Amino acid sequence: MSAVATSVATVSLSGSLDEKMRAIADAGFDGFEVFEPDLISSPDLPEDIAKKAADLGLTLDLYQPFRDADSADPDQFARNLVRIERKFDVMEQLGCDLLLVCSSPLAGAVREDDLLIEQMAILAERAHRRGMRLAYEALAWGTHVDTYGHAWDIVRQVDHPALGTCLDSFHILSRGDDPAGIRDIPGEKIFFLQLADAPHLVMDVLQWSRHHRCFPGQGNFDLARFGADVVASGYTGPWSLEIFNDVFRHSDTGRTASDAHRSLLYLQEQVRGIETPSAETDLFSPPPPGPIENVVSLRIAAGPAKAAQLGTVLRQLGFDLTAAHSEHGLSLFTQGPLAVAVDTTVDTLWTAPGVPAHLPALAQIGVRSERPDLWLTRARALGVTASTVTMPGVADATDAVVRLAVTGATSLDLRTRDSAGAWQSAFDLAPRVTERHDACVSHVDHIALAVPAESWDGVMLLLRSVFGMVPRDGQDVVDAIGLVRSQALTLDTAGGTIRLSLNMVPGRPSDSDPLPAARRGGVGHVAFGCEDIYAAASAMVDRGLTPLRISPNYYRDLDARFELGSDTLDAMQRLGILYDADASGGEFFHFFTGTVGDDLFFEVVQRTGGYEGYGETNSAVRLAAQLQE
Repeated sequence: MSAVATSVATVSLSGSLDEKMRAIADAGFDGFEVFEPDLISSPDLPEDIAKKAADLGLTLDLYQPFRDADSADPDQFARNLVRIERKFDVMEQLGCDLLLVCSSPLAGAVREDDLLIEQMAILAERAHRRGMRLAYEALAWGTHVDTYGHAWDIVRQVDHPALGTCLDSFHILSRGDDPAGIRDIPGEKIFFLQLADAPHLVMDVLQWSRHHRCFPGQGNFDLARFGADVVASGYTGPWSLEIFNDVFRHSDTGRTASDAHRSLLYLQEQVRGIETPSAETDLFSPPPPGPIENVVSLRIAAGPAKAAQLGTVLRQLGFDLTAAHSEHGLSLFTQGPLAVAVDTTVDTLWTAPGVPAHLPALAQIGVRSERPDLWLTRARALGVTASTVTMPGVADATDAVVRLAVTGATSLDLRTRDSAGAWQSAFDLAPRVTERHDACVSHVDHIALAVPAESWDGVMLLLRSVFGMVPRDGQDVVDAIGLVRSQALTLDTAGGTIRLSLNMVPGRPSDSDPLPAARRGGVGHVAFGCEDIYAAASAMVDRGLTPLRISPNYYRDLDARFELGSDTLDAMQRLGILYDADASGGEFFHFFTGTVGDDLFFEVVQRTGGYEGYGETNSAVRLAAQLQE
């Protein structure tokens, strides 16, 4: 039994062909597909490319694409035969024996199976004479052949050893085709497998294909079922990625290649859960996930400029300042089981990297796990950087905390119950607390993270592959000055549900570029859960909180949509509480604080009746209110 070979098309990455090859090797791939435009634009001759690939330990799995091979015009088909011979010359120099042949989308394409079979047989025999093979692929927009079943039927009737089919998940799943028929194709006649995920979009399939493909685990296709059907066919060749994506074309080559390789490992793990691999195929099986409970702590990098304001807001939310660290500039706020550490320092390892000190940012999310070591081995097996960490000032270094970077500013810390005592023991100052209050909030309901466009797909893949988080349908929130794209992911645990919401302002280039002031409050926040929204809001107002002021028009509209009663609506308006309900009777109540800095704020929520959303219908109202602050 041998491991599944991994491959990637060079079109999937940015940079020169040489840069792409090095990144592909560094990411752990076994081989790659040469996209013809990459070869044509390379200063290296084909034989030099072959040598570089060998030196990097890479196989050259496929040369692609050979377009418009068939033609209803006999003279054009004759010219195509000359053209393919020239491609064979190049392939001999590359040391590659497999050529991708696409079905033709041209108006002059062959439209009768008999003639197409005749022409493909001629092409296959030409390839055979040169020691080459052809992988025939159905383009979803092909003139005559546009389904994998039709392509396989042509290959079957040609019945030539040099002709097989190429299966491309995008061309199959974008059409809504049932991939179960793949199980009926002999594995040895599937010459190549190309994989791509994609978000659900309503648009022309050609534009969808050319601009919006992504890696497995970043889109909405059921690639696990597709992969299981391929395994059942007996296919034993490489699993390759062919991704056309506008963002990937200008993203960091090494990072994209690492994400690409991780996506194939993740997909193999998913397929293994559906289909038992054959004796010849060893699907990747990473270490299993460890136990996980809920969010128990947060660390916010506030810097000296905003620490006092942040501390005031936390007190208003019901947190008490219970400890401080004299050396490292940390203040510890607690409420029930929750702990929030506020970092007042500048340019230390405790400050969120790349985030200016005047922009408070969530730097760490602490999640309870009694076996963080299992998460460490799983993350590393999937190619995700993870490490054990200790807090400065803690005398006994342990492996009780494992850290994974989620975004450029925020990490996720898996920490044992015992680590909390060791961590808090480092706080050597105990401010006097004159009065204890009943808890206003009981848990972290969800956390929204700001993610730049270039990191969006990579963050999505990390959360899905390492933690098994499940994505909900994405949301685009249009406000007075632009668009915020939001994607929620959830993970059901022994302690409840961990909810993360990824938010992106399109056009924001990177983590290190702060949002403009007008966008404050638009992307990042922490939502605390409570049992009684009215009691929590009233208690917080008593502690000095001024909830975000919501337009009276909102409550008039709410009155028209829901029969809440005038007393309820008056209380909601007075306390700034917003409302949503689902079709099953679930309800969602929430209100917001003002912003601290440019893009950090807090939310308090109450869920009843199994409501699973986030009050998305109120997002534009909230954004508009924040812009009026």
